[in-house]
Amino acid sequence: MTSINLDDLSKNNRDRLKQRAVIHGRSLESELDSILTSVFEQKTAEKSLKELLLAMPDVGEDEDFNRVRDNSREISL
Repeated sequence: MTSINLDDLSKNNRDRLKQRAVIHGRSLESELDSILTSVFEQKTAEKSLKELLLAMPDVGEDEDFNRVRDNSREISL
């Protein structure tokens, strides 16, 4: 069995882990296991480009995005 040493954690994180364990009525090991399980089980649902575009707010007018084509400058050859 692998052991995890919590001595390398900052005192603040150790204390917070202990507080969470007490609040949830778990041992430190059980609390850490619960935290890791919730992190590893988070589903990272990737959205399609279509879904991302549809989620964008409908603001402004189409004309706001027109390109200005008057970028000409005089050059001498």
